Amino acid sequence: MSGLPVVSGLPVSGDLPAALAHVISAIPALQTIQLNALRLLDLLSLRVNTIYLIGAVLVWLLVYHIVYALTAITRDPSLVCWGVGLFGFTVIGLHRPSWRQVVARLFCAGVALGVVAFITLFIVQPAPISGLPQMLTNRLTLICALVMLATILRLMGAARDWRFPLWGEARVLASVQRSIATGAILFFTPLGRAYLRDRFGATPNEFLQTIRS
Repeated sequence: MSGLPVVSGLPVSGDLPAALAHVISAIPALQTIQLNALRLLDLLSLRVNTIYLIGAVLVWLLVYHIVYALTAITRDPSLVCWGVGLFGFTVIGLHRPSWRQVVARLFCAGVALGVVAFITLFIVQPAPISGLPQMLTNRLTLICALVMLATILRLMGAARDWRFPLWGEARVLASVQRSIATGAILFFTPLGRAYLRDRFGATPNEFLQTIRS
């Protein structure tokens, strides 16, 4: 016997760091602590360009809402009108959208957000955040987390729409009044113009003037 002390069956010689590393690798709990410590160090090494990050987030929001609205406009057969205002896009339909329409909107908007976020975070230079993970799997995990966050927030808004007690004519009138109050510009579809003509005997301009008065 060499007379060296033994830790967990491993001799501890003068090479103490190597022996500690060997001990850590043999204990799963210590491995987890080591991985979390390394991740914390990675986070602390991040460098944030505040101006670029704010600009990137605004671009993400704009792309997400534009794609979501365009998908809603092109896939809603009961669409009466849609609008653009300071608070984003407005889509006004006669009937409650089906779950398939909601899934299509979320999917298209999520894909667009993921692509734009990946480009702004990892391809465009200077990046809004430097020091992000280099491995593709870690990057994709980060992008998926951003998409999931946006999807959850959008689902909360969609849930409010689904709980809206009024649809049909009452929904159209209430939505048009709210859009006009916020300064949105409304564009009526052929179905919307036919609906106004049959239901109110008015053109879109006459209908909007009546709502404003």
